[in-house]
Amino acid sequence: MRSKASHQRSYAGFVGAQGGAPVAPANAVLPVISGTATVGETLTASDGTWTGREPPTLTHQWKAGGAAIVGATAKTYVLTAAEVGKTITVTITAQNWKGAASVTSAATPAVAAA
Repeated sequence: MRSKASHQRSYAGFVGAQGGAPVAPANAVLPVISGTATVGETLTASDGTWTGREPPTLTHQWKAGGAAIVGATAKTYVLTAAEVGKTITVTITAQNWKGAASVTSAATPAVAAA
């Protein structure tokens, strides 16, 4: 006799306090940049607060004057002379298997020379 196996997705461990299936992440509190906007100083991004019933994976992208800074994808960023006079933001993308959402922090003051 052969048996036929079936696979059903379990939501165990992914159900939020109110119950239900996993949902795509959504931002509840924007990320915040801390630090001094001066060349050589380190800026740090908070992750903000995210909702959803499955913990998301977060990625960071720092921007100067609205343009992505190549390779600047960590929670921290050390300012360089290339950013003088530009404001800095960080965009955080939260992703789980149900979807993704991105938000951008408020801008810093214009970066000053050291």
